[in-house]
Amino acid sequence: MIHDKRRFSVVLAALAVAFAPHLMRVPAFVAGFVCAAWGYALGMQYRGWPVPPRWLRVILALGCLGLVFAYYGRSFGRDEGVALLSLMLGLKAVESKSVRDMLALLFLAYFVVVTNVLYSQGLLMSAYMILSVLAVTAALVHLHSARPTLAPDLRGGAVLLVQSLPLALLLFVFFPRLPGALWGVQDDRDEGVTGFSDTLEPGSVSSLSLSGEVAFRVDFFGPAPDRDGLYWRGLVLDTFDGSKWFRNLPFELAEKADGLPPDRTEYALTVEPHGKEWLFALDLPVIAPRGTVLRSDRTLVSLRLVRSRMRYDLVSAPAPAVEPAGPQWTALPEDGNPQARELALRWRGEGRGTRGLIEAVLALFREGGFVYSLQPGAMEGDIIDQFLFASRRGYCEHYASAMTFLLRSAGVPARVVVGYQGGEFNPMGQYLIVRQSDAHAWVEVWEDGRWLRVDPTSVVAPQRLTVGAQAVTAPQGQGEAVPEGLRALRRVGRFFQLGWDAANNSWNQWVLGFSHDRQRSLWQRLGLDPSTRAGAGKLAGLLAMGLAVVLGTVFWFMLRARRVDADPVALLYARFCRVMERVGLPRRPSEGPLDYAGRIGLERPDLGSAALEIADAYVALRYGERGDMDAFNRLVGEFIGRKM
Repeated sequence: MIHDKRRFSVVLAALAVAFAPHLMRVPAFVAGFVCAAWGYALGMQYRGWPVPPRWLRVILALGCLGLVFAYYGRSFGRDEGVALLSLMLGLKAVESKSVRDMLALLFLAYFVVVTNVLYSQGLLMSAYMILSVLAVTAALVHLHSARPTLAPDLRGGAVLLVQSLPLALLLFVFFPRLPGALWGVQDDRDEGVTGFSDTLEPGSVSSLSLSGEVAFRVDFFGPAPDRDGLYWRGLVLDTFDGSKWFRNLPFELAEKADGLPPDRTEYALTVEPHGKEWLFALDLPVIAPRGTVLRSDRTLVSLRLVRSRMRYDLVSAPAPAVEPAGPQWTALPEDGNPQARELALRWRGEGRGTRGLIEAVLALFREGGFVYSLQPGAMEGDIIDQFLFASRRGYCEHYASAMTFLLRSAGVPARVVVGYQGGEFNPMGQYLIVRQSDAHAWVEVWEDGRWLRVDPTSVVAPQRLTVGAQAVTAPQGQGEAVPEGLRALRRVGRFFQLGWDAANNSWNQWVLGFSHDRQRSLWQRLGLDPSTRAGAGKLAGLLAMGLAVVLGTVFWFMLRARRVDADPVALLYARFCRVMERVGLPRRPSEGPLDYAGRIGLERPDLGSAALEIADAYVALRYGERGDMDAFNRLVGEFIGRKM
């Protein structure tokens, strides 16, 4: 049984802080077992419950292992490992009988804290991890101290963390890292929301219109385009099967551009992980960043799935002239949607050219009683006809799909493009935030050797392009008069929201985004190119010198603090021992204070009682919790004064 209930309670509290983020991640039986085991461990300390016998602990361990395999199957990855580590925290607590067992629990807690990066590397989780490390370190200090309170040990743990920061910064900047994310462990289940898939059908974009999740952030290296020009290209959908649009044409690379056009826009885009290969760019990208390829339809594709945050520099410019569009851009199913086909053929029979057909479709949407709505109702069968001639209610995908179908029915090459439109400028970080609610679909029409962007949303809901998706997705009644106090409260809330996003963006760029490539770029700017022998030698020498300086400084402060903050109890007892040495009774190296006082009483009975009082007071202060420093100081002072 552990002899110190209070210290065990502190250790268990530190374990709870470290385990708390996993409470909702692990299966219910794991969380229940850990909590029950800790409850029983507390009963062992405060109620005297017996320690489970060895055979029972073995059965519990094997049972926990079997439950994990039964729940997850034979695969072993992130979730399985965290579940087993959590179960170990519970099992170890119910067999803890000594200080060494508590040390093992605290070391396990450090591993549990580290596993949080497998789920989140955001600023909030990183701050919580620092708090968890502080709690575990303070418990570790408290386990080895004789202080009755925890506050001094919390300060000691904080000092240790601060002392480790220079070493961590040095290793972060100069220790070579492998290519890839800061933490290379990824999981297929750790994918963000993409905003859209590689198909487009009614409801596929509108379902995300109320999501405030960030899709990507953009830093412009010059003036940014106006909001109604912020079209972020994602996918080009070329084939329609009667119910949805999808990609079906062969993969072709874009021709390499001859230099950069003068009317270009340069920017950097940081995309959140979404688990797919597509990337986003301002209409239209002209170069492919490293690790990507540029398709002939001017969409970017990553060479690997985007399972971690990715930053890339881009250049966009107006569309260049390309080869004539082929028949694949007018292909449609042989039957279906007869009313839409008839309308398109009638327009064509009237002798309207490409521009006239575009204007006819836009006029239909503008003057035909169409409504921009998130809830157009279910559509089956001839969905184009139902939308154009029955419901006349839809979101951007409905209008883009119907317009492309009408133009193709009239023999005009057209295609659907999906991506995002707009974004919110963050003045605190001077960058643009594009959210899932900005997901959008528009049309490209072949005219005069170029693909012309046509957005039917501009005539149905122009505020969607100039204000944002919130202008057409706000709940009913939100536009009514709002009290000034509530408006001020909303502005304050928005201020803190943008400030928090700016802080997260800085964390992502400068800490999580400090990749292998950015580290090598920093080294090269410092003249430490590791690809050359001289540069590699300089880098190794600088790292070794930095380690020596940091560790030497820490050791100097530790020795200085030890000299300055010497234990006054030990100093007083040392003075007593020096006085006894002068009278011919030096303390032997292997002799404890009580044994020493006993020998003094045998050899000098006149000093025995005073020496025993001093020894008792010293033991109470040095090893106990209720010593009286003033009484000890008085006893030593009187003894020395009498001998002097």
